[in-house]
Amino acid sequence: MSNKILGNRILKSRILPYSVVFLSISLILSYLEILFPLNIGNLGIKIGLANIVTILSIQILNIKWTFFINILRILIIGILFGNLIKFSLSLAGFLLSFVVMIFALRTLNFSIVSTSIFGGVFHNIGQIIALSFIMKNKNILSLIPIYILIGALTGFIIGILTYILYKKIQILHLNNR
Repeated sequence: MSNKILGNRILKSRILPYSVVFLSISLILSYLEILFPLNIGNLGIKIGLANIVTILSIQILNIKWTFFINILRILIIGILFGNLIKFSLSLAGFLLSFVVMIFALRTLNFSIVSTSIFGGVFHNIGQIIALSFIMKNKNILSLIPIYILIGALTGFIIGILTYILYKKIQILHLNNR
């Protein structure tokens, strides 16, 4: 299976080093979001900087390695800076958004920006659903419309940043042939 922008996927011998780099970058981005949270009421909003790495690694590596990178990121950040509830919410949000983003990119051929918007929206939906189960409170589901809007906005911002980075990677790749 070939990559739309980079031509062929990276060689199997390079997947592990690229994965380590992607994991490291995603950990740094996640840590930055912990250091500099968006304080908008009590909504607990994060822009989702690590999703830049998720979308890039889906495009450059493959689904299996992208999944592995994100599970490791969620585990490491959860152990270092979170608790069981934060870990559960992160995992639920990731799992739902990952499935939707894979479907959007690979099956529907959505753009990076559109895929990121769907990822942001479904990440928030997954977290709200998980929170309603954890808290045993269905009223929490009434927050979904607010979080859909927030997810669309943050997904758009992340999508634009990811698209710009992806284009830069394409230029670097073409110049190094």
